[in-house]
Amino acid sequence: MSFANILGHSRNIARLKALAASGRVPPALLFAGVEGTGKFLVAKEFAKALNCLHKPAEEPAAEENLFAAPSKPAPHPSSLIPSARGGPAGLFGGHPSDDACDKCVSCLQIESGAHPDVRIIDAAFQGFLLDEDARKQKTLKIDTVREFTRYVYRKNLFSPWKVFIINDAHTLNLNAQNAMLKLLEEPPPNNIFILIAAKKNSLLPTIISRSYALDFKELGAAEVEELLERAGLPLDEASRLSELSGGSVKKAGDIKRVRDRLASVAVSGPAGIFKLVSSLPKEPYLAREEAKIMLDMLILSARKKWLTEGRGQNAPRFAALIKKLLGLRKFLNQNVSHGLVLEAALLESENLSVSLR
Repeated sequence: MSFANILGHSRNIARLKALAASGRVPPALLFAGVEGTGKFLVAKEFAKALNCLHKPAEEPAAEENLFAAPSKPAPHPSSLIPSARGGPAGLFGGHPSDDACDKCVSCLQIESGAHPDVRIIDAAFQGFLLDEDARKQKTLKIDTVREFTRYVYRKNLFSPWKVFIINDAHTLNLNAQNAMLKLLEEPPPNNIFILIAAKKNSLLPTIISRSYALDFKELGAAEVEELLERAGLPLDEASRLSELSGGSVKKAGDIKRVRDRLASVAVSGPAGIFKLVSSLPKEPYLAREEAKIMLDMLILSARKKWLTEGRGQNAPRFAALIKKLLGLRKFLNQNVSHGLVLEAALLESENLSVSLR
């Protein structure tokens, strides 16, 4: 994998390639946008491009004669010392590059998650620290920031840049964000923090102002379809899921998972709806997440029918249903029974033949 194999985000990738090639990288970058559009993948490829050990082909030596161009002077030793602005390529044996080779030791280690200078901070990292299930980590805590801060002030072990990718940065709680802010106020040289956030407004304004922000838009339906095909889905299924994905591969995967689970569950009529709700996972946090996915599926299906209906007589009814479903969706972020919310959404949708199928 390299930048060349990533679908979409061409403008953002061009900016990152320019930064990588120049070696002048801001200490903090913010990748903001809908989940499932490839922000994490782009961040990992950027870390690979920065630390790639591939050396561009050397120019052939000039012929030794009176008409040959003068040879370049040897670099001053001070140019090999890492700096906060320029990439310390000479010290570690690499040269600035705008993309990863995917073959050197550095690229392979980053791809496998074993690179000592590239760390991923996410729910799995925090769950490991706390010896808890990663799925239960709904917020990133201050102790997690303190833990990876220990590595920030250590020397680079292998590569010119230390890169910290903070996935789901919008889940950093207030104390964790304040601790993060201290790092960004006086970042140590040759450290890069990439914050990946689905909700930029969840971050402190001071964190946003200190970051080089790149907004990631939703993928096109054709791009989602191609990515699903690459993952091994049949063309017809990939096409159906891409239409409901809202430009997010993650949402397409969530919809497929829920659809597969509900394949044997009848969802028509009040009895079927109550049976469906009772089939939700027993763990409340998992049941709430699945209820959110189902509400999103209903909203996307209703929107598709509304667009198809155009100016037909049912168009206002579909618009009213979408508005009602969006209101019910908000309740799932509050202390309200997810089962009752889902039942109400399914009953309202059935009146207009909008279903989860």
